[in-house]
Amino acid sequence: MPRVCKVTGKKTEVGMNVSHSMRHTKRTFLPNLQKLKFHSDILGRDFALRISTAGLRTLTKHGSIDAYVMSKPISRLTPEMAAIKKAIEKKVGKAEKPVKKPAHKSNRSARLVKKVESKKASK
Repeated sequence: MPRVCKVTGKKTEVGMNVSHSMRHTKRTFLPNLQKLKFHSDILGRDFALRISTAGLRTLTKHGSIDAYVMSKPISRLTPEMAAIKKAIEKKVGKAEKPVKKPAHKSNRSARLVKKVESKKASK
């Protein structure tokens, strides 16, 4: 089983031990993975996930596994979490896409806006 977090995607990294004499030897940095069970209220079942402590904080911040999965697009989720999202959408019905916010207004002064409007009115 690979050492990969199901929420954040953190995995084993390779680095170097550096001694006092600056000799470099290869080593691995393992993610802090914990095996925990999370209950999905919508699906009514538990999921055993191997997640990092940072992933645990993320799920805690969102409130539940359901809220986390539904707040992210599928392209940003790991394959296991994407499967959970698809199962939730299948059970609940696919939600409509959120309405896009209007584009950001340009930061123009009131004097410049009046000047531009007066030029448009004179044409």
